[in-house]
Amino acid sequence: MFTVTLGDKKYKVEKVTARTLREIGAAQAVFKRWTENPEAVDMKKDMDTLIGWFCVLCGNQFSAEDVYDNYPGDKIITDIGLALASVNAQVTEVLKAFPTESESKKKVQKKKTTLWSRFFSRFTGIFAKKAGFRKK
Repeated sequence: MFTVTLGDKKYKVEKVTARTLREIGAAQAVFKRWTENPEAVDMKKDMDTLIGWFCVLCGNQFSAEDVYDNYPGDKIITDIGLALASVNAQVTEVLKAFPTESESKKKVQKKKTTLWSRFFSRFTGIFAKKAGFRKK
C-alpha cells in the first residue's frame, strides 16, 4: 500500500489494521485542539501522541525514536495529518510514500504542443473571449 523511509531503511505497509482505527482518537484530538485552541499546544506531548499513532499505522515496524531521529522535521506534522485524514476518509489507497515529496521536487511534465493544439487553443480562446468567459 505505501512505504516509509527512515534514514537508509525502507518499510512497507500493506494494510491499515483495525488497531490503527482503535488508536486514532488521541491523534484526532490533538489536531482538533490545535485548530480550535492553538494556545493549548503542548508540542512534546502532542508530538508523542501523533508519532505514536503513526507508528501504529505502520504496524509498529519502527519506534517513535526512529521517527524522531530520521524523519524530516518540516514534513512530519503535515504527513501525519495526511495519513490521519486518509484513514478517516477510508481512502488510504492515496497514500504512496512517506516522507511525502515537496512541491518543488515534483516533476511537472510538459504537454507536448503541436501545431494543431496551439491552433485549437487559440481558436477556442477567441470564442471564449467573445462570449465573455475569459478575463484579463
